[in-house]
Amino acid sequence: MHGWVGNRLRVDLTEGKATVENLSPQYLRKWVGGRGLNSDIVYHETWEGMDPLDPANPLCFASGPLTGTFSPLAGRTTVSALSPMTCSYRGTNVHGHGDTNMGGQFATYLKYAGYDQIVVKGRADKPVYIFIDDDKISIRDASHLWGQGVKVATKNIIEELGDPEIKVALIGPAGENLVKFACVVNTFSNSGGRTGMGCVMGSKNLKAIAIRGTKPLTYADPVKFAEEAWMLRERVRTSPSAIRRKAEGTWDLFDAGNAIGINANKNHSTGYMKGIEETYGGLVFADKYLFRRKACWSCPVACGRYTYFKDGKHAGKHFGGPEMEAACNLGTRLDSYDLEGAVWLSGIVNELGMDCISAGAALSWSMEAYEKGLITKEDTGGIEFKWADMETSEKVLYMIANREGYGDILAEGNSRVAEKLGVGAGIVPHCRGLEHISVDPRIATGFSLGYAMSTRGSDHLKNYSCNEFPGCAMSRKDQIVDALGPELTEVFWKDFPNELTSFATKPQLCYWSERNKCVADLMGTCCHAIGSWGGLGDWRAYTTLYRLATGFDMPDEEIFVAAERVVSIERANWLRSGSARQDDTHIDRFFDEPVADGPYKGLKIDRKVWAWAQDEYYKLHGWDEEGFITDVKLKDLNLEEVIPDMEHGRKLYREYMEQQK
Repeated sequence: MHGWVGNRLRVDLTEGKATVENLSPQYLRKWVGGRGLNSDIVYHETWEGMDPLDPANPLCFASGPLTGTFSPLAGRTTVSALSPMTCSYRGTNVHGHGDTNMGGQFATYLKYAGYDQIVVKGRADKPVYIFIDDDKISIRDASHLWGQGVKVATKNIIEELGDPEIKVALIGPAGENLVKFACVVNTFSNSGGRTGMGCVMGSKNLKAIAIRGTKPLTYADPVKFAEEAWMLRERVRTSPSAIRRKAEGTWDLFDAGNAIGINANKNHSTGYMKGIEETYGGLVFADKYLFRRKACWSCPVACGRYTYFKDGKHAGKHFGGPEMEAACNLGTRLDSYDLEGAVWLSGIVNELGMDCISAGAALSWSMEAYEKGLITKEDTGGIEFKWADMETSEKVLYMIANREGYGDILAEGNSRVAEKLGVGAGIVPHCRGLEHISVDPRIATGFSLGYAMSTRGSDHLKNYSCNEFPGCAMSRKDQIVDALGPELTEVFWKDFPNELTSFATKPQLCYWSERNKCVADLMGTCCHAIGSWGGLGDWRAYTTLYRLATGFDMPDEEIFVAAERVVSIERANWLRSGSARQDDTHIDRFFDEPVADGPYKGLKIDRKVWAWAQDEYYKLHGWDEEGFITDVKLKDLNLEEVIPDMEHGRKLYREYMEQQK
């Protein structure tokens, strides 16, 4: 087998056993790799009503057929399980598909050890870590590592195993203490932040997975693969967008967002902070704190940042990051102009092993709720929350990770906090329990629809609709017109900014964009070059490499159908629990409260237009008006086994909707 290695490693922590399954060519053709392998396992090995902290919940780590190769940006790992973080309007005990995607080098060495995927089940009776040494699998005591932060524990595992080439994916104290938005971190600072995969890992008493891989990969046509890969690497390396990202990292998105007033401020009350560009931004950060750039496997861009404080109260401190979302959610979302403070908080969050978005959301919700009198010192254990209070924010982050006092409540995620306290549900910006990223959904409507339709709860990286921004669209006009058609794409550069705030073209854009992004996840490659900037155009940049690596004769159309199959099986995980149209939406705030300030002051989402956008998006997928996947569509996607679950889910959905009348 070429490209893939054709093996799935299963580890049962309860039994202390490891087994290897062979993956057939037919199976790999259906699910391709990466996210596809994981989504298949998560759907078929969980059930409606399952507790995500049940030892039987499969925690999956997967690579793709291009991971570990010379393909540009081929270092991504997808981590998946039933999510403890997400929930439904049917109740906070209703859970759905969860996954996260992290860069670094972990998946590469997983392939080199001889595995496309790891599936971990069960629960160890004490803290352990798994050591994969090619064909040798051992489960080792991790009691001495329990309680250690990400950097310290990673260093200690590498020293204990005596090989600096060993790659480690692990959890911090937040995962150990079952913080619902705990993340998994590899290569010291590459985080898989969303949906609480670190919480699932902690529930299994699993501190880490360490890998030493020494086996070579093979290619169906190595010469042509190398030629094609080199050509694509040069396209990426020399693209204007990549050059900008080398200089600024993902902070270039912050700068662009701030320029048009879409970055979250004050818990998403607005997307604008006057004068923020004077103290915040990619070049400002680089001048003050950038020690060096940091690259994932086989990346010619190196958009990652590594921070070093040269002076001040944090002098000598250093850590990986931050990315744009960390800076925004731990800075502007808190109404803070303090760049140093936001960077410092991002380092704390990473070392504790928490999702920076949900962590920032917990702080900003508390600040707004306290300001409005919804919570008091009696609720917070004496803590006063004020906007831009970075000192208190630092204290509370440690309280969350260690589940101390008020932090124990915040560790559940904002939807559950509001439910527990009985206040503030209307100021929790989320979809399906997962808090919004930094882009205001009232302004960028492609992102807005993408949040609501995402298969893992509110998130931009499932419906990666960056083409609605003129900088992305104009830099790659030919590829976009070819992919979406001239009638749709003409508006992206001829009618901006009106098109940004219009829903007219966004159902079609989201429908295409979610599959475009999924192909990258299936291949084990980074989405940025086919999503937020124009180095590679679209998903088809990877399909020729896929065929040259694997020798499979899959045409482009079949690969795109595979992406839709994966999106559908992830949505089916929600639908079988009765989470359908009622959850494909936003909280009332974004329909009723206009943007408070900035160039889009006064803007809000029109409910009738939103209902139309839902309908159009469903039609493009071939779903029914309630948002359920039809039997015909499931048969077309070779997912007939899902049909009975859709019947059960419709029953739950209709019972819920009847109760709301």
